[in-house]
Amino acid sequence: MAINILVVDDREMLRTQLSQFLGDYPELCVVGVAGDGAEAVALAEELQPDVVLMDVSMPGMDGIEATRLITERLPRVKVLMLTLYASVENRERALRAGAAGYLLKDNVVEEVVEAINTVITGGTFFSPRIEAMDSGPDRF
Repeated sequence: MAINILVVDDREMLRTQLSQFLGDYPELCVVGVAGDGAEAVALAEELQPDVVLMDVSMPGMDGIEATRLITERLPRVKVLMLTLYASVENRERALRAGAAGYLLKDNVVEEVVEAINTVITGGTFFSPRIEAMDSGPDRF
């Protein structure tokens, strides 16, 4: 059975690239795309995806608030946050909102399939660079 995915980012190019990349994996199915948090919440309720790839920073409703609403209304849906910046504050806010993982956009293609497979089985996933920063002498 395919893992149904909703891709959310305010940049159309990233939505398209991620959707095309994920389309190369027969076990993954992009069921929808959204350009902002409000649209993400509405589509998640309509499409009932297994996983949402959610941009953190978007105009209007940001990804963290959208994540909170999605995980409250659809507790079985796993949300993976996508970000350009490894901010401790945003990561902690995202986790409190119910996110199951946090990926840096500059490595998303290399990590996204592993992240999806990890969260779909109940685990959590953080980009290895984030974990390395946490354990290093200079926390970000």
